[in-house]
Amino acid sequence: MAVQPLESALAPWPLTGRAAIVQRSTAALTGHVRTLVISGASGVGKSRAVAAVGEGLAAHGWAVLHATGTSIMSTVPLGALLPLFPTDRAQLSEASTVPATLLDRAIVALDAVAPSPRLLVIDDLGLLDPLSATLVAQLVAVDALRIAATLRSGDALPDPFMSTWSADRALRIELAPLDVETIRELLAHVLAGPVAHRTASDLERATGGNPLYLRELVVGALESGRLAAQAGVWQLTGDPVGSPALRDLILARVAQLDPDERDVVDRLAVTGELRAAHLVAPGARDALARLENAGLVHIGERLEVRLAHPQYAAVVASSLSRLRTADLLLEQAELLDRDGTTAADALRTVTWRLAAGADADPEILASTARLARQAGDHRTVDRLATAALSAGGPRPDLLLLRGEALLRMGRVSEALEQLHAGAALGPDGELATAITATTAMAHASVHEGLAEALAVLRGADGGGAPDPSLALIRALIELYSNNAAEADRIVCGVAGGFGDSPAEQAIIAASRAQPLAALGRTDEALAAAETALAFARATQGRAIPGHTVANALLTLGTVQLHAGSIDAARATATEALVEAIDADDEIVSRSIEFLLGRIAADAGLLETAARWFRDTMSGAMTAGPISLYIPGLASLAVALIAHGDLDDARRELASVPAGVDTGPGGLIARAWLSALDGDLGTARRLLVDEAQNMAETGHVFLAGTFLVHLARMGGADAAAHSIARLAAGLPQSPLLAMQAAHVAAEAGADCAGLEAAGEAWAAHGAHLLAAEAFASAARAARAAGEQRHAMALQNRSDVEAARCEGPATPLLRFSEELTPLTRREREIATLAADGASSKDIAAKLFLSTRTVDNHLQSVYGKLGISGRHELARL
Repeated sequence: MAVQPLESALAPWPLTGRAAIVQRSTAALTGHVRTLVISGASGVGKSRAVAAVGEGLAAHGWAVLHATGTSIMSTVPLGALLPLFPTDRAQLSEASTVPATLLDRAIVALDAVAPSPRLLVIDDLGLLDPLSATLVAQLVAVDALRIAATLRSGDALPDPFMSTWSADRALRIELAPLDVETIRELLAHVLAGPVAHRTASDLERATGGNPLYLRELVVGALESGRLAAQAGVWQLTGDPVGSPALRDLILARVAQLDPDERDVVDRLAVTGELRAAHLVAPGARDALARLENAGLVHIGERLEVRLAHPQYAAVVASSLSRLRTADLLLEQAELLDRDGTTAADALRTVTWRLAAGADADPEILASTARLARQAGDHRTVDRLATAALSAGGPRPDLLLLRGEALLRMGRVSEALEQLHAGAALGPDGELATAITATTAMAHASVHEGLAEALAVLRGADGGGAPDPSLALIRALIELYSNNAAEADRIVCGVAGGFGDSPAEQAIIAASRAQPLAALGRTDEALAAAETALAFARATQGRAIPGHTVANALLTLGTVQLHAGSIDAARATATEALVEAIDADDEIVSRSIEFLLGRIAADAGLLETAARWFRDTMSGAMTAGPISLYIPGLASLAVALIAHGDLDDARRELASVPAGVDTGPGGLIARAWLSALDGDLGTARRLLVDEAQNMAETGHVFLAGTFLVHLARMGGADAAAHSIARLAAGLPQSPLLAMQAAHVAAEAGADCAGLEAAGEAWAAHGAHLLAAEAFASAARAARAAGEQRHAMALQNRSDVEAARCEGPATPLLRFSEELTPLTRREREIATLAADGASSKDIAAKLFLSTRTVDNHLQSVYGKLGISGRHELARL
């Protein structure tokens, strides 16, 4: 593990995600607010925030003083303030018994050390001694100073401030924990490199977004090697382990609890969550109330109780002796056994007894593992199935359970080992079918493992009709192989033998949605995806193995992208990723990361797309499935090319071993590089041939994608006929219709058609395609001598390009080279041509009138005209 990241993590971290609060606080204090209080949990960053407020005001000429409340000085009169007045301590102490005199002398002392305006930054306002609190409140009341103070959540505002508090003179801001994206941004700065979304999400869950705990967990993870860079992206492997400093910090706070409070905390630490009614020790109820007031526990609506911060559970549990832990677990299991009524209750009692080291019947462990599987808890399935195998010996049903769980967690090789062992025991019937199906999916998760997956399925046919569940697995693998028509044919064949129950219809709908989308039948695909999602939501994704809410959302997001609904696809995929991460489903998580990259690329958010593709590659290497590494790399190369990073794209492609198929993304990337190197003929052959192959297998979506890329790199004439034929055969595909119209307009330099294409792409959120269409329309208008229209269209292109992230595609670069005006000049010229005065233009664009006139003179010179009257005629 590199030393540099650890050194950076140990250094002070930047204040991140608090700019809006600092700005609001600074504005308030320079306005009518005299008292600012920033409150929040311990470690959430209150002190850093108020310090930043002080720094901001100091930069504007304020005198900023600092004071700190501490428990050790809270009994010393003026203990917190005396350090501010090193030469006036004696006089202030003498006047401490006469309030008016004390206030007068404090004002004189303040004037001597700091001119107005002045701010007093107070850390831990609640720990000020009473006399300091009273004096500060009085100084604020007479406007001798203003304060920015911190207060821990749950602590009462000192009485002197309560009595003078008013909505127009005081402001209290609750500092929230950091969210996932802020954590990702912060860690990218600290670690000097991109951080996987999954890692940021795991750390947010482990720390509750608390910056102090986050820092110590990152330090601990770096020291232990659990936080490491994979494929250039920082990934967390395994549960994060906090630093010794974090452990000491938490244990020091826990040490202040009384025996009843500590007993409650210990029980919650080892069990995770308890009902309040199951905390039965004398004094437990009152202790629980005190802990809630202190912010150490959270009590839900059903009176379920858990520790408020995840790290308390880990640290406290690790501090307990093995016997103490076992006793607590067994006691709570007995209580839950007496009145537990749900499957979740049964699951918890068995896992608690297992963790306590109690003997367990293999059948009980097996049945509980099935409950955990139904709940989507893959880690618990693995733990229980392993224990059952250890206690009762090898059984195919248990090996299947463990193999499924390992596969969902991305541990494909271990999963295959368990599945092969289960198959070797000679199971039959549904159990044999389930092992075959899971084995095929495991092979499909390995790069270039689709052929092996199909071989596994063929081996189970036995010469007769395939089992419906195996047929659906085969359909999925055919889709992975881009054989959309064959995939749909298989599903339709299976559907004929299915019944009308909601579960059966949901299975068929989920299986048909993506093949239908690939075939261009988007309305049917959307209806099928919505049906599958509705069932998954209604059953919480537990009725059918593998048909989780995350999986259903992934399917819907993919279909929405194929329909050209980019914004809807992004919202769906984002929700899907949250679900998948919560379920620890690595296979679905990687697929969603890849989908989010595709969505961002289609929107023109090229840097965001590159980030998601790198997440996919890094996650595939760290947690699997490795089958998504090459698609992620190839798609990254395409995004880099569109961003103008050609050398980086070439390096990515060159890293792939010879003979390894890079799929559709690799083909598109190689075609782009050929075209940009001046060899459009090679690009044309690659894309036209592959588009024809995809059309023959029914994958109309990919065929259209190849042809649009060809048009964008200068081969619209070669793409127009093929894509028009595709669109004519599929009038129900709005995306294909937009693609065909755009390509035809590009091929014919049709200004009106290109403008219409730009409008259509912009309405669907495809801003890069919209920018390119408007740029081509501007060129067509300029060629027709319609200069004014060309400027307006170029402005539209500029607007759409600005919504992207650094696009540098040929259509945009070529348009800029042909345009003599800068973007600002085009903007001003268009407004002037529409009749706006220089004053109006200046007001609209936040410029001076003189600047507008200077730009207009430049425009006239470049266009060879003499003034506004000619500009209006262009």
